[in-house]
Parts: sequence; C-alpha cells; structure tokens
Amino acid sequence: MKLLFLTPPMGNWVRWGQKHIACNPLHSQLAAFVREKNTAEVKVLDCRALEVPEEEMLQRIGEESPDAVFLGTRLVTDGGASPIVRYLEAFTTIKESFPRIITIMAGLGVSAIPEELLGLAPQLDYLVIGEAEETLVELLRELKTARPKFDQIRGLAFRDGSRIVVTAPRPLLPDLNELPMPAYDLFPMDRHIGFSRIEHYNEAVTSRGCEGACSFCYEWGLIDPRSGGDFLIHRARSGKLVADEMELLNKKYGVKALNLLDDDFNSERQKMLDLLDELEKRDLDIEWFFMGRARNLIRDADLIPRMRKAGCYQVLFGIEAGTDQELVHIRKSKERYTIADLKELVRLLRQNDIATVGTYMSGFWEDDADKIEHRFRVVDEIDPDCGVLMLLTPMPGSPIWRQALKESRIETLELENWDAVHTIMPTRHLSREELSKISAWANREFFNKPHRIERICNGYTSPYVRMKFETYKATAHLIDQ
Repeated sequence: MKLLFLTPPMGNWVRWGQKHIACNPLHSQLAAFVREKNTAEVKVLDCRALEVPEEEMLQRIGEESPDAVFLGTRLVTDGGASPIVRYLEAFTTIKESFPRIITIMAGLGVSAIPEELLGLAPQLDYLVIGEAEETLVELLRELKTARPKFDQIRGLAFRDGSRIVVTAPRPLLPDLNELPMPAYDLFPMDRHIGFSRIEHYNEAVTSRGCEGACSFCYEWGLIDPRSGGDFLIHRARSGKLVADEMELLNKKYGVKALNLLDDDFNSERQKMLDLLDELEKRDLDIEWFFMGRARNLIRDADLIPRMRKAGCYQVLFGIEAGTDQELVHIRKSKERYTIADLKELVRLLRQNDIATVGTYMSGFWEDDADKIEHRFRVVDEIDPDCGVLMLLTPMPGSPIWRQALKESRIETLELENWDAVHTIMPTRHLSREELSKISAWANREFFNKPHRIERICNGYTSPYVRMKFETYKATAHLIDQ
C-alpha cells in the first residue's frame, strides 16, 4: 500500500502575502504516525513548495503510482475553509487521470460536514472525522483486506452504494506525547518561506483543543460535531518534546524562524516552564512566535523575560472585542481580564522586546458602524504592534455557524471566500458591502499610524517583527477584494 500526502498547486492565505510556504502539520504528523505503524509506504508531494504545475503534478503522481492520495490541512492560516474547494478540484483532476486511486480527506472544516461533502463530491472516497491518526491507519489496513469492514472504523464517512455512512465518533487521543516526531524528512524543507520575506521558516503545532472555545473559532471545524466538548479538552506535548522538535528543525533543517500555531500554546504553565528550562540548556539559533490566550500570558507575566532570552520574539492573542461586556458575549467570560489588562500586557511584552499581534473581529450580529469604529479605537489604544481585523466567518461546526444557519443569515455558500477576509453575512444594521467598507477602513487605519511604523522599524531587535508588519501592512487593504 502506497499513500501519497499531496498539496496541489495553490496559493496561500492573503494575509501572509504573495508567497507563504511551510510544512503542512497535518501531513507531517499523519505521515509519521502511518510510517511508525508500518501501515503504508508514505510519500509527500508538495506542489506549492516545489512550484509544480498541475500537469506535472499528474505526471509525478503517475510515476509514484500511489494506491491512495490524502489531502487536508489543520490550519486556519492556510485560508480558512477555502482550501476545501481547491482540494476537491484536485481530486477531480486526479480521478479523471487515475480513476483507481483512492481519495481520502481530513482536517479543518471537513469534520463538521461529512455527509454534505460526500454528497456533493463523488470524487471523494473517504472522509476522516475528528482526529485522523488512528482512523487513517485502520482505514489503510482495511483497504488491504479482501472484505473490508469500513463500518467498524470509528470516525469515518464513506459511501455504501447510494447511501452515505457516518460511523461512530472516535475518542480523542489521550496523550500527544505518544505521537512520533513529525516526518519532516519527507518535505522540501529548504523551500519554505514566511510572509513572502522570512527565509529558513517553518510552522508547527504542538497541542490540540482550546479551553476558550470562542463561539466564532475556526477550529470547531476540526472536531466531530457529535462530540462538541472535544474542542474544550486541551492536550499538549511536553515542553521537553517541543524543545526537541525545535532543536531538530534548527540543527538538522536550518529553521531559524518558527511559527508555533497551536490555538492555545501557553495553556499549561508547566509546559512553558519545562520548555524554557530546556531551551536555556540548548544552543539553538532559532526565534519563535506563538499564538496563546491573553489570560495565560497575564498569568505567566514572570516568565516573559525568560521567553525573550529563549528566542520568543512575538506573541499573538485575541482582543476580539471593544468592551468588557463584548468579551463576555463571545464566550470569553472565563478569561477574567479587562481591556485595561490587555493594554498592560502589551506594555510588559514590549518592555521585554517581544512584539505583539492582536486579532479582533468585525461582523457580529449587533455590529453597526459606531461599534466597529469604537472597537478599532480600543484596539488602537491597546496598541499591539499588529492589530489584525478578521471578518466574522461562520466556520462549519462552530456555534456561530449553527446560529447563522438557524436564522438564515448566510448570504454566500462559496467556500473559497470563507477565509475571514470576505464578508459572508450582514449584521442587523449593516449590509455586507457596508460591513466590508468600514472594516477595510479600520484595517488600513491601524497600519498607517506613523508612531507604530517607527516603532516597528526601530523598536525591536528581531528582524522578523518588521518583516511581518510589512506584509500585514501591504495586505491590509485586501478585505473583501
């Protein structure tokens, strides 16, 4: 059995600039797991990184002659739900040339709508729901048997004649420390670049789930909707294993700029303590960024100086709202911090040479022009180095998605635009066009403040801070374009 993990020729999320290429964390982890279980011969073809056009992609697939092809991603930063459209297009092309190849899909957005996708996409054979490791291994084993029993594989959707079968949910993996190191050796690691500017770049994911579970979060689309509580169960690899991965990336593959794209990287204080202890003992030439929750950064304020010495140059956290009441409304009531706390957090990080990215949302049902402008003013006052406005997108599986469907608020079902850059729904007070216009104004306004530009150019020692800011600034006008 030969399994090919494929990234077809495709672009990247507009926020990252014209060229942003990194290892697909879903592919690297699943490839390592399948290889460890000795279930299939595993290969990777990343056409985006290798700049391989579609015709050559088909040629290479023919040369590899895989039994099955896998497509999928786990990162919002690959473009939200929009990659689903490209993957289905690629499967169509593959099936036309190689009708016997088995097509498998998993990852972000897929888990929430398995029946809908299989109903619309005859080119898709099997869809993995939720965490894919064990389901994929069991599927590959059954495919090699004379009388496969697909209905006994948990977390799988497939066709049985004209009927779509969705099997029982699969429990979460209890211990991520048992997973093998991602299979970086299969990827063209020397071809990666971040934000169109950062060389020696890569991305990694070291934990799953998020205790915050905001109602609008894209990551709802990674879990089985029948097991909605799974998203709130945060599991992380140990700080030592994270340091091991960083050392491997730096010393073997030359990675010097690493984006850790866990939704909640700093959830566990002990993980952060262990990570810093390990990094302080190792001679690594690597700087790192992570996404975390403000509450945990505030909790670990005493660790901030150590974080910078260990290579952390920037953090991202969600501001999301413009008032303490809005924080409660979007299910951040458990965070127990205020707008004033966020302002102090930015100041403390900046004092320690760590830059900040603050994300915030536009497009809530009660939003009008005044609320969006006020939210922008608050973000401007909190003063993160990059204030990235995201348009509310009802990701399949999220509470916002279910509510929007119930109230018939979704005005476009073109998934290629479900990327937090295009308007999908109006608000009670604004049409999609009006929402787009004021959101674009706020996004541009933030990045054009002279004092902010001066600080980015001269206020931080890491060159990656300036590089990221330049890309964010260059793409700030692209909302709904």
